[in-house]
Amino acid sequence: MSNVRKYSTLFLILIIGFQVEAQDVNKDLQLPPYADRRYKENWKLSDWSDRDKRAKDWSDMIKTVPLSNNKKIWASFGGQVRGRYMPTINEEFSSQNSGLFTLRLRAHADVHFGTNFRLFAEGIYSNTTKDDGSRLGAGTPVTKGAFLNLFAEYKFKLYNKTNLGVWVGRRELQAGHERLLSPGNWLTTRRTFDGAGFYFGNEKDKLTAFVTRPVIPVPDGYTTRDENTTIWGVKYESSDIPYSTHAGFGIPSWSSFDRTYFEPYIYGLHRQNAVYEEGTANETRYTAGFLLAGPIKRIFNYEIEAMYQFGSFGDQKIAAYSITTEFGVSFPEVKLQPHIWLGFDYSSGDQNPNDGTLGTFNPLFPQVAQFFGEHGAMDRKNLTSLSANVDFTVFKIVKSRLTYWNFQRSSINDAVYNTSNGIMRSGNSNSRDLGDSMQLSTVISLSRHWEICATYNFWVPGQYFWDTQSGTAYTQHFFMITTQFTF
Repeated sequence: MSNVRKYSTLFLILIIGFQVEAQDVNKDLQLPPYADRRYKENWKLSDWSDRDKRAKDWSDMIKTVPLSNNKKIWASFGGQVRGRYMPTINEEFSSQNSGLFTLRLRAHADVHFGTNFRLFAEGIYSNTTKDDGSRLGAGTPVTKGAFLNLFAEYKFKLYNKTNLGVWVGRRELQAGHERLLSPGNWLTTRRTFDGAGFYFGNEKDKLTAFVTRPVIPVPDGYTTRDENTTIWGVKYESSDIPYSTHAGFGIPSWSSFDRTYFEPYIYGLHRQNAVYEEGTANETRYTAGFLLAGPIKRIFNYEIEAMYQFGSFGDQKIAAYSITTEFGVSFPEVKLQPHIWLGFDYSSGDQNPNDGTLGTFNPLFPQVAQFFGEHGAMDRKNLTSLSANVDFTVFKIVKSRLTYWNFQRSSINDAVYNTSNGIMRSGNSNSRDLGDSMQLSTVISLSRHWEICATYNFWVPGQYFWDTQSGTAYTQHFFMITTQFTF
């Protein structure tokens, strides 16, 4: 682990050496933006005959590279380097302090054979100074490297702009605002899946479906397929969301979008040995819901996501639900261009452990840090949250977000859950109060390649944490500094 800092410093020096271009140099080339899931990028431009002449830096010259004389076979290459340091004071409200440094590298090749068939391969390497092997998928590195994406895709053109696409292999999945399905950019090793899927439609109206098994990062090894878990889904998308690669924030607020977005869906999950307050058993769970979000007169914005779950947990029935509502307003003509919004999140907990029904909501494979703090401590299970948020732009390249949360348990008969399908805290208490938290995050976009993110979060524990631990429940302080280079 001692080599992690040395190697990250070397990579940072290389990044600074390569960084020679200005903030908006890609406008004249109309280059596609970098995407969080890199296979979503489309570098096939209408005219790239003078690409080398017009390219602004070395990274433009490794996109759309002809591999055959007739240029019908071509490839694009890219990658990302990220270093992150995360110290925590009074971790989980005890007097324990910790510090975690992570390094993550990604590199990909997108090879096209004509207009309909392609192969996409992306590798990932990650390392950390504190490997928490008990939380597979969150704190686990792949120190010998692994495939993050490795799939073949064939696209059939049906009529007009309507296509049928089929893919098979390893692929990152994402849905909606990432409350149920996400690559988890915050993670040391991003989340991915093995399986197959298809899509039908175009970028404005699309039906997608998939059947997969999650991939588990293995410490000091490669990866292994989770043979105990299967997830499938069918969803409709009214448009394709252009998610960014930001090291901070995770996902932009809906004020970034200029159209209404509608996504109804149904997902199925089968998992062996699932863990809840009621015990450990096999879980078969179905999630039906919808996401509706968009602007109102370009000033206001709203978001509603409602989900209902049913199925079985051992010999018990499942009946759980979750709802999120947000409403915001933007002030584009005001200094700092603030965008203010209020949010309410409710995910059900189990009300009665003896009634034969599990009422704890399961968020499946969500974004782990976007919604309740960059510390990534709590999951959307048995949780009620009220939040107030403001985004503001200090300078053109500096954007900040200030957030306040109040956390409560939805049910006093259920536990508080972590972000790795486990229990964060369990104990007898009649209190719902989990405390109050505030966070300030700032992203500095030095160029289209390079950004720096700094975050500070403090969480004042509520009565529940005082009741379920011996001694003082201290205020937790979390810091994060990230530098990230994408090409």
